[in-house]
Amino acid sequence: MVRRRRTRDKATRRTTLMLKGGRVAITLDELFQRIFWRSPELANEAREFCRMLLESEPQGLPTSSWKNWTMRRNISVGQFYNMAHGLIGAGMVEKRNRAYHISSGFMRELEQMLMLYSSFTGFESRLK
Repeated sequence: MVRRRRTRDKATRRTTLMLKGGRVAITLDELFQRIFWRSPELANEAREFCRMLLESEPQGLPTSSWKNWTMRRNISVGQFYNMAHGLIGAGMVEKRNRAYHISSGFMRELEQMLMLYSSFTGFESRLK
């Protein structure tokens, strides 16, 4: 009898973004705090990680860099992966060719929400 390997579906990454009606995020820090509202201490780590990714483009940051990052920033491996999964779930970061890269997914998602809301309400977007 041939044993079958168990297959797993590709995990879907999701992150909940905190929206505060009528209150616009005015700083980059506040934007990251709205993404990491459940773990506010990770907001600063995530912002610094994204800055590092921007500097490392187009090669990206190897996925094996977690060890250096956790030692240098004094965070646990679990915190690193929670941060990485939060950024991936929000669409800000993607994994490609065994490296982390900045992604345009977050912006595409916001643009899509803006277009949907605009067509629903008839309100004109100021972004053009």
